[in-house]
Amino acid sequence: MIEHWKEYQIVNKELYNLIEQEQTLPKIKKALKYVIKAGGKRTRPVIVLLCGKLCGGNYKKIMNMALAVELIHTASLVHDDLIDKGVKRRNIETIHVKYDVSLAILLGDWLISKSVELISIYKNEIIEDFAKVGMRMVEGETLDTYSKMMNFDESVYFKCISSKTASLFASSAKNACKIVCDDYEAANHLFRYGKNLGIAYQLVDDLIEFLDVLDDKKSEVGSITIPTIYEEKFGTEEAIYRTLEMIMRYVEKSKSELKYFEECESKEKLLKIVDYMTVKMLSKRKPEILEFL
Repeated sequence: MIEHWKEYQIVNKELYNLIEQEQTLPKIKKALKYVIKAGGKRTRPVIVLLCGKLCGGNYKKIMNMALAVELIHTASLVHDDLIDKGVKRRNIETIHVKYDVSLAILLGDWLISKSVELISIYKNEIIEDFAKVGMRMVEGETLDTYSKMMNFDESVYFKCISSKTASLFASSAKNACKIVCDDYEAANHLFRYGKNLGIAYQLVDDLIEFLDVLDDKKSEVGSITIPTIYEEKFGTEEAIYRTLEMIMRYVEKSKSELKYFEECESKEKLLKIVDYMTVKMLSKRKPEILEFL
């Protein structure tokens, strides 16, 4: 769906142009091309473009923000795959498998540095917020990585995913608005839209992983998540039902934040993104889950 939108195509074109024009070492450039061509949903930069347009701006003014968001997200995936010892992502070899661990670490560092350079054209408030989000993402990933070694209950789980995943969605939506206008109420609505979407999306991702483990009895869950917490308390079926119920609550909370805005194409697409990243993702990956809804 999203890959047919003009916003997706614009982001992809700008990403490829950025890499082609970058003056860096051939080894780094080759690795950059590899991770960018590996693709992705590009939902975060698309959300930036749509939120900026929704608030009266144009794509050119917020393009650096969109690209910075995608690059720091890509850096987090490169480093996460190293931590998790992931072999494939989107059915393509991870960068540390394709090349080596050292290059993967350095590439992640390069991507973060480039994202900071891109964001530096904006006012201090935007730059500071972007830096804080980067730190929150690291804090969330730290909680996730060491979840099995601590008292990881429901409250810690939500602190983890709010930082690891939802913070970038929330910041991206809010700051796209702040770059193009002074409507702080609109910015707050978009912050909550992004935060609730990010939480719903991570819940979906964790539920899919949980169901994959149920299908493969030899697998082990890499970290503690809401489905595993609920399974221990209530059993498997109840864990699935409660997680689904929670997903739908956050889906509705995310969508409700857009009621503030007038009807337009950007708003319609932002609403579609919520379904695309949650209910449709679940039904596509795990169609049997529909019986619980």
